[in-house]
Parts: sequence; C-alpha cells; structure tokens
Amino acid sequence: MADINKLDILLPNSLQTNYGSTQQPNVVEGDSFSDILKTALSSVDSAQHTATEAIQQALNGENTDVHDTMIAMQKADTSLKMMMEVRNKLLSAYQEVIKTQV
Repeated sequence: MADINKLDILLPNSLQTNYGSTQQPNVVEGDSFSDILKTALSSVDSAQHTATEAIQQALNGENTDVHDTMIAMQKADTSLKMMMEVRNKLLSAYQEVIKTQV
C-alpha cells in the first residue's frame, strides 16, 4: 500500500507525484520557494471555497450527495491544518535563524 503524503492534499496537481511511479513532480527549475508557497496557499483557498460552495448547495437542497459535501469539507480541513503546520515550521525555523549569533 502506498504511503499517503499529507502534502498531496495541500499541493496543486502540478506539484503532486503519482504513487507507484518514478515520475518526478512537475516543478520548474525557476520556481522559487515563494512561488511554490503561493501556489500552495492558492490551493488551500480553492479547497475552502469548494467546501463552502458544497455546503451552500447542500443547504439549498441543490446537492443531495452528502458524501461529496463531506469529502470537500474534509479536504479543506486537512489542507488548512497542513498549511498551519507548514506555517509553524517556518516560524520555528525563522526563530532559530534569529537566535543564531553572527
């Protein structure tokens, strides 16, 4: 069974790897860290909007498939939690760099 990478929920499809294959993610050499972070934030925002729309449709009676709504909500929740952990790690790394004496 393939390991599930938490970043697959967070990262857009262009940056995800296919499990079981040797294909590398489609990261362009010129992409900077900030570009990748912006793309990940955009993906989290998109997941949040998708979940909101699914909830709104369910409340209005337009969408009767509760499973899709719950999946959208879980994806949004998981991607937000993952982004918060990335933020915490970045903050921790920044604080370590600040403590370093030159």
